[in-house]
Amino acid sequence: MPVIALNFVTVIHERQMKKIAGDDKLLRQMIAAMDEGFRVLEALRYPLTPAAQASLIRKRPALMRLFMKIHHRMPISRLVDGPVGEIAALSRVFHLWKEQTRVPTPNWVDLEKRFNAKVNRS
Repeated sequence: MPVIALNFVTVIHERQMKKIAGDDKLLRQMIAAMDEGFRVLEALRYPLTPAAQASLIRKRPALMRLFMKIHHRMPISRLVDGPVGEIAALSRVFHLWKEQTRVPTPNWVDLEKRFNAKVNRS
């Protein structure tokens, strides 16, 4: 879940990592979307691995947001981007999984729409 959400925001801000780090609203939404993604997986009875990652996102969203701000300010953040086609494919599969549950995913849906708008414009 974090990989897809991280790549959504990377594409939304056109790989401008410092811009991502400064967009507190987007970082909050990204972390909320990660939690929504974990909830979908749980509803489908998939084990969360590593479980500590989901726990950190859920119990310490402010700490996670700080970590994401630091991460996006570091040059290494550019090296962990996934290819847009791969992220779009993962997103399509996750969309099918979401449809199998009744888990609300408003943050995920919004990020996905913004990601798709950027990808389709390119």
